[in-house]
Amino acid sequence: MQDIFTYQEKFDTIIMLMNGIGLTGTLAGFKNFLIKLKDLINPKGQVIFDSSDITYLYEDMPKPQNQYYGEVSYQYEYKGEKGNWFNWIYIDEETIKHTAKETGWDAELIFDDGEDQYLVKLTLAQ
Repeated sequence: MQDIFTYQEKFDTIIMLMNGIGLTGTLAGFKNFLIKLKDLINPKGQVIFDSSDITYLYEDMPKPQNQYYGEVSYQYEYKGEKGNWFNWIYIDEETIKHTAKETGWDAELIFDDGEDQYLVKLTLAQ
């Protein structure tokens, strides 16, 4: 296993499926990750990832006031053993587009399943 923030290689395509972008944990983490990816992608390269808008989870309750509503924390448990809590993020389409533009990327929605889950392609802004 290697920390992506130590990578020196360049890639034509970086793919993060199964909400792999969630590993960035927070909006600040997502933004920092997009900045780092600029060092890892070839000039005409692309980054492809999927995410979800989890607004539907807040239909019967208010969204959090102290953080982005897509930032969640998980803790796994198996046979009575609990792991450490960790942060995960689900990012809505508009937030992706805004953060991408802010960090020098063009964001394109390339698939939407109609159930608030979608596939995004990022390319370096020209």
